[in-house]
Amino acid sequence: MLWGGSALLAFEHVWHGEIVPWAPFLTNGLSAVREIATTGVTMAVAVTAVWAGIVAVTNSIAKRPAELQR
Repeated sequence: MLWGGSALLAFEHVWHGEIVPWAPFLTNGLSAVREIATTGVTMAVAVTAVWAGIVAVTNSIAKRPAELQR
């Protein structure tokens, strides 16, 4: 899900003209780098934290004794 979301977000940036295939590549300049460094990293950390939480819950359910898993 993380890779699919990243690919979709990259495509969205290209679609709206924020990323172009010629120099300087980012049409917003340094503000785009700042946005990537703040919002993008925050989104990646949040999605990864939710994933880790889901893995922890499913692992704890799987380790229960069989009579409690009804």
